[in-house]
Amino acid sequence: MRLARLLCTAAVALTAAAPMAAVAQGTGHMLVGFPPGGAVDILGRLFAAELAQSEGHPVIVENRPGAVGQIAAQALKAAAPDGNTLMLAPDASVVIRPLTLKNPPFDPLADFAPVAHTGSWDLAFAVNAEVPAKNLREFAGWAKANPARSVFGSAGAGGSTHFYGLMLAQAMGVELRHVPYKGAGPAITDLVAGHISSAVQPLGTLLQQAHAGKIRILAVSGKQRSEAAPEVPTAVEQGYPSLGVEGWFGIFAPAATPPDTVGRLNAIVVQALRKPEVKERMRNLDLGIRELTPAQFAALVKADYERWGPIVKASGFSGDAP
Repeated sequence: MRLARLLCTAAVALTAAAPMAAVAQGTGHMLVGFPPGGAVDILGRLFAAELAQSEGHPVIVENRPGAVGQIAAQALKAAAPDGNTLMLAPDASVVIRPLTLKNPPFDPLADFAPVAHTGSWDLAFAVNAEVPAKNLREFAGWAKANPARSVFGSAGAGGSTHFYGLMLAQAMGVELRHVPYKGAGPAITDLVAGHISSAVQPLGTLLQQAHAGKIRILAVSGKQRSEAAPEVPTAVEQGYPSLGVEGWFGIFAPAATPPDTVGRLNAIVVQALRKPEVKERMRNLDLGIRELTPAQFAALVKADYERWGPIVKASGFSGDAP
């Protein structure tokens, strides 16, 4: 099952308990800010099981859904910095969510210690099959000639598909009206039907309809072409260097967690990423593997926070309750 389906439907959860023969040395906790069954939950359980096996004690997944992962993030911030409480989260929860709030309850650069990168994925920009454009420059020309039809659909307001669409419009120098949907599925349905001319979605969610010829993917956001769609050029290679963006998942600890503890946990995750069975699970989720040190992952978090900040601010979007 691919990431596309896991983002939209429930799946069988994986056990995160350590073997019964292990000598309990306390209980670890992996916070997940989304309901059971989705991609974040499945990754949380996968790496909780790997940590439990290496640490010799159970690591329990705690689902604390709500507010795009904000509830889990607040719980992590308040947890003891002893390495026993971690959080697996997507970039949208850690980096983008606080940028949309007037008084964010956490600072991703000050309140968390990045532990390990646990998977990357590409966004993609696609058009309805009747739009004649074959690349981004052709689409820019078409959009300028057809302003009334120049819209893009996202998986929801306030997320990476929303803000990447705004980045695309800015880079191409066109006006693209944002049409938010409640998830990838409804947006793709309207894209296929021609109700919207374009959409920004995770690459995996678009492949089935693209292979059927019902939509055309013009660009992927990664800095390199995706193995899942090697025929689709990146936005970067089409002359838009600012559009080189990858979505990611990662594991975090409270900010004051000792560096040696963070380093030990990172080593466990990196070793897990090298296992054939873990690689296969990641491949089935359409996730790329990047072995990053804590320092490298922290640099990525900081760079993305600084990248998205101006885009979110310029959009005027607010994640605060009305």
